[in-house]
Amino acid sequence: MKMRSVAALVAATALVLAACNGAEDPDVVPEDVPEETIPEDDDTDDTDDAADDDRADWPDRLVLTLQPAENPQDLIDDAQILGDLISERLGIEVEATVPDDYQAVIVALQTGAADIGGGFGPVNVARAMDQAGAVPILQSERFGEFLYVSQWFTNDPDTFCADDPVAETYESDGEEYTMLFCNGVNELQTSEDGPVGLDFLEFAGDVTISFVAQGSASGQVFPSFGLIQRGYDLGDLDTIIAGGHPESVLAVYNGDATIGVSFNDAREGLVSEVPDVGEQVVVFAWSDPIPNDGFVMRGDLPESLREAVTEALLDIANDEVAGEVLRDLYNIDGFRRADPEDFENARQVDQQLGELLG
Repeated sequence: MKMRSVAALVAATALVLAACNGAEDPDVVPEDVPEETIPEDDDTDDTDDAADDDRADWPDRLVLTLQPAENPQDLIDDAQILGDLISERLGIEVEATVPDDYQAVIVALQTGAADIGGGFGPVNVARAMDQAGAVPILQSERFGEFLYVSQWFTNDPDTFCADDPVAETYESDGEEYTMLFCNGVNELQTSEDGPVGLDFLEFAGDVTISFVAQGSASGQVFPSFGLIQRGYDLGDLDTIIAGGHPESVLAVYNGDATIGVSFNDAREGLVSEVPDVGEQVVVFAWSDPIPNDGFVMRGDLPESLREAVTEALLDIANDEVAGEVLRDLYNIDGFRRADPEDFENARQVDQQLGELLG
């Protein structure tokens, strides 16, 4: 009873003070006011509500497929690490897969078996747009560039070099290694400085050539187009398909082919296992510039999800620790938002090559 009297006195005092101030205290609720008329506390976060609305049509799970630039089994562990990093930022599961060949990644996007495509060479970005309705979201950066080249290399510098090969010394993890170049390739500063040394392809008709895989921009499409432009019928050439860029270098190193192609400089990835690869395999030519690879997403996914994945990948690339997986996968240093026009050069070469081959 005593406590009730105190409470009544406090309530009465509050009402008197409110009356004296000419307004009610917003934090004091009169006992006789019906509960449904009491205004709710407006602490609702509009941003959170908007975010929830944006996520309403997101799937519960995404599949990330990566282009097999090298042995798919060597990529799968890092691929899932990247998938987990994206998952942490999105709050939904992301499963990673690495198909056995380049065309399989396009089929995965076409059929809905994959939602995000990573490490897509420029030709496959263009094909993904045309064949699967995919949307490019990011383009990769390496060494400050968004362009690269197809490099030609040989184990027969006497035939494919106009001069004695020049040795360039590099260092990795405290270890020095040597790379040989000829025809002035070592003097080029950026990918835009190419092409150079392609005149020596006049001798390509007499030797075995190592390509990477069907659909590889630097390892098959651009080099094949260059050979056709120089009057070759690809059917008349002695060619092998190595499967990956390192494997193409090894094909020449092991003598299975006399010349070969890869991205520049794929030899570096083999130094730890084959220390003299840069001395036995000499780079003698560079192609015209090729747009860097990129990431794409299915076009029928919500725009808010595409933006969230884009932001997640940008965040991963900008994180010194997390970004290591991108370097391990494809030597990616960073990204910029992709413009479909960035890949138009690759589309044109791919289409012209297809027309020439019938």
